[in-house]
Amino acid sequence: MNIFRVRMPRVNAWLAESGGRWLLVDSGKPKTTGALLGGIAAAGCAPEDISLLIISHAHYDHVGGAGRLKREAGVPIAIHKSEADLLRTGGFKISDGLNGLGRVRAFLGRHVAPRRMFAFEPAEPDIIIDDERRVDDFGFAATIIHSPGHSMGSISLLTDDGDLFPGDLAITQPLPGVWAHMPIYGSSIQDIRRSWRALLERGAKHVYPSHGSDFPAKELEALLDSRT
Repeated sequence: MNIFRVRMPRVNAWLAESGGRWLLVDSGKPKTTGALLGGIAAAGCAPEDISLLIISHAHYDHVGGAGRLKREAGVPIAIHKSEADLLRTGGFKISDGLNGLGRVRAFLGRHVAPRRMFAFEPAEPDIIIDDERRVDDFGFAATIIHSPGHSMGSISLLTDDGDLFPGDLAITQPLPGVWAHMPIYGSSIQDIRRSWRALLERGAKHVYPSHGSDFPAKELEALLDSRT
């Protein structure tokens, strides 16, 4: 499998190719769809070639290009059942802050930032995830897994070779200690840690996050072990 990082301002989408078929994880912010399409083209893929778009969760910086990809190229979309209505309606949601920085930013996002900043084109999902689902029928030896913590409906893609695409469940940022990979927003630090552990036990080897650079999964294991 070939993996391509699609870089957009402060967020990534990940494009994977296997046997001539393509899969996309997340779709960036509403105003960066041009960069998303440019990154897809640079990888040698046309939007019409994407067999599936997996939305890790329905925050605005992950669903921004979903509506256009479905409307113009007919790309099918997978999302967790608890996030599906947000995608259908263009709904606004910000997870709670998990540390001081996150709480300040969550407050600003909810009460200060203009709501139009978070508006995105709605899209009707095609595949609703409950617990997990294999995606072999889309050309990939991989499983979509419900992995709550950043949001209650967060999902991750884990390939049989150990490539993990966790959305915002695990990220890379210039903060010390556990916060180097822990999101500053979420529904529960305990759920994040449980999801990390579950994904590691299922064979995660390398992490491709929606924010920051990829990293070996053993870094998550070290952070978990430091708290046990």
